[in-house]
Amino acid sequence: MTTAARPTWAPAKGGSEQGGTRIFGPSQKYSSRDIASHTTLKPRREGQDTQDELQKRNLRKELEQRESRHFSSKNNGYSDDRDHRKSSQLLLEGSKREIEDRIVPPGAKSDDESEDDDNEDDMEALMAELDQIRKERAEEKRQEQEVELKAKEGVLLRGNPLLNQPTSFNVKRRWDDDVVFKNQARGEAKVAKRFINDTIRNDFHRKFLHKYMK
Repeated sequence: MTTAARPTWAPAKGGSEQGGTRIFGPSQKYSSRDIASHTTLKPRREGQDTQDELQKRNLRKELEQRESRHFSSKNNGYSDDRDHRKSSQLLLEGSKREIEDRIVPPGAKSDDESEDDDNEDDMEALMAELDQIRKERAEEKRQEQEVELKAKEGVLLRGNPLLNQPTSFNVKRRWDDDVVFKNQARGEAKVAKRFINDTIRNDFHRKFLHKYMK
């Protein structure tokens, strides 16, 4: 339970050490984060391209040596590529000669070609027969699916009571047949409501006067 709403019987009393009159003296304690850090730059060590090492090196000579090594390696690669192209050209020429030796003059068929033709004819006949078998199986499967679909529709129709008795849509029993107070206002005459745009002569005002001012 909070005590914020209760009155303060012993309020705090101000003094010279409170508010703006407080006197602060220099503190003898300080945080480690207040200490000066990074007061010196990190110098390069030996082997890290110091100023003395750069003065002793001949940078122009090193550059020329690197360029010469680069161009020499490039020339060697070019010669290797040229040798490779030459050997591939020789292989192509040899393969062309072999193909020319195997060429049969026009109009003449070799034994291999006649055998290949027979094999191709047999293969075409087998493929045609296989296509015919596939078509017959697909047709049989489609007919089976149609029969199953019709059977399922028949089961669904037989399970629906509204479709089993299409002539008896009338409700046999009303929901209020067993109500105790039923047709209580059947003999009362219904008064036709009418609208009269007059607050004194309308039906509500006449009924009010007849009820309370009679």
